[in-house]
Amino acid sequence: MNYGTIYGIVIIAMSLILYILGIENDGNFVFLINLAVTIGALYFFMNKYKMEVGAGFISFITSFRLGILLTFFGGVITAFYNWVFLSFIDPSSIDKAKEKAYESAISNGKSAEQAITELEMVEPFMTPIGMTLIALLVFLVMGLIISAIVSAFIKNENPNPFSEEV
Repeated sequence: MNYGTIYGIVIIAMSLILYILGIENDGNFVFLINLAVTIGALYFFMNKYKMEVGAGFISFITSFRLGILLTFFGGVITAFYNWVFLSFIDPSSIDKAKEKAYESAISNGKSAEQAITELEMVEPFMTPIGMTLIALLVFLVMGLIISAIVSAFIKNENPNPFSEEV
């Protein structure tokens, strides 16, 4: 849980920096940074656990569970921050996201009516709670996938399965 808290705080700090720099709405860039931070955090904390608790050994399933827990707790902390941000700090960011979605639909060759119809379909999710729940879901799915990949690389099965180490 401590590692998840640290991970969540790092993601929040990164989000604030991107907000201050004015690039928080650049979807691909923000996604790649989140991906890099998540991979780095999972590798660092899984490796630290392997060395400190497992005496240099960690099974795939233990590593995978650790990664899921880390991203879950980090995701909950980040989702709470996201709710506070969208509700109190900058509620206008939801309107900005709607405008960006509309412009994106138009630039992809859709008519104004089609773009409006698409926005009306996602309107129920364009609230602080809706966007927070979606962010939490994205964290969990991303955590599952990245945890599996990192666990495959970091695992080091104990050759003596009857030893006391985890």
